[in-house]
Amino acid sequence: LFLNLTSLTYTFERPVLGGRYTMGVAIPFGQAELDGALVGPRGGSIGFSDDSFDLSDVAFIPVQLSWSSGLWSFKLWESIVAPTGGYDTSGSDLANLGRNYWSFDTVGAVTWFNPDSGTEVSIAPGVMVNTENSATNYRTGTEFHMDFVANQFVSESFALGLRGYYYKQLTGDSGSGATLGDFKSESFGIGPGFVWIPKTGGGQFTVLGKWLHDFSANNRFESDYVTLTGAWQF
Repeated sequence: LFLNLTSLTYTFERPVLGGRYTMGVAIPFGQAELDGALVGPRGGSIGFSDDSFDLSDVAFIPVQLSWSSGLWSFKLWESIVAPTGGYDTSGSDLANLGRNYWSFDTVGAVTWFNPDSGTEVSIAPGVMVNTENSATNYRTGTEFHMDFVANQFVSESFALGLRGYYYKQLTGDSGSGATLGDFKSESFGIGPGFVWIPKTGGGQFTVLGKWLHDFSANNRFESDYVTLTGAWQF
């Protein structure tokens, strides 16, 4: 799976509830390829494959609030994931970049940053509530997810550190299409990452990279995730 994710955000000058108010949108599109085999009880198998190049589900962020106090920063936001991505409702396509249902993701984040030592630690837990896929009568259960970051600046403009995540379904899948039962999922991954703030950008341009490797995955694909992000503030 390859995704290109374009995000646009705007932060208002006037404070809201004592913090900075931001709203935005994230628009993903990309390429998905799937290859596999259906293995029978006697060892026979039937191979299958599919691919798709399409728009994925757009996420709208109507509210994001940020506060700072000393070495601590706090953030709270809501994302609404709309079923805008490519999805074959007939069921003949196996690789779909859209999920064909709405999701609502509530996330909070806490960051501690010591500018004297150049040490940063962040944690961001969240809960996503999903609606039912009308094409399959399948509803994915409520999902808990948590991201964490630890950075150490080795210079004024460059930091190295660790990235990780933990995911667990809080409630089981449901609906008439959930023929495998609740099918709860859980996974955990960790890996290296970096932050680069080139001096030529005047502090307004940031490059972030990370590689996450799944060390555990239950009822999910065991995966590796590599991301490269360029952010410009103007």
